[in-house]
Amino acid sequence: MDMQKIGVFLAELRKEKNLTQDELGEHIGVTNKTVSRWENGNYLPPVEMLQILSKFYDVSINEILNGERVKDSDYKNVSEENVKCALNRSNAIMRKHKKIMNWIIAVVVALLYIIISLISQKWHYTWIIWIVYCAYRTAESIVNHFLNIQFKSK
Repeated sequence: MDMQKIGVFLAELRKEKNLTQDELGEHIGVTNKTVSRWENGNYLPPVEMLQILSKFYDVSINEILNGERVKDSDYKNVSEENVKCALNRSNAIMRKHKKIMNWIIAVVVALLYIIISLISQKWHYTWIIWIVYCAYRTAESIVNHFLNIQFKSK
């Protein structure tokens, strides 16, 4: 998905209706800054806004995501490409969030380790927690590695 192309297309559709960004924003319930960000290609409208824009402009969501009107003969190919792009984008976001979550888990486990050690004054019990956590993370990494290899080979 070319966000710049999508933005230019959204601006063209708005201008065809002789609307300002402010007027469009009022009509669909967003600010003119949000409309500007979409039209400049800085952000992609969320799914619910894509549905609203699609109905408002009388174009398909696929046409919006393609950044131009789509001929009936090309519709299937464009749809397939848009789904692939959306899935790739979604996977990238999920990987980013997973990394953040892993860091949060690591910090929480480390803090628990320290707190339990300080309270119990028995450092050897807390080593069990740390070893279990490390084993879990290692197993998770190995499984993810092999899953990624299988998906890439197909």
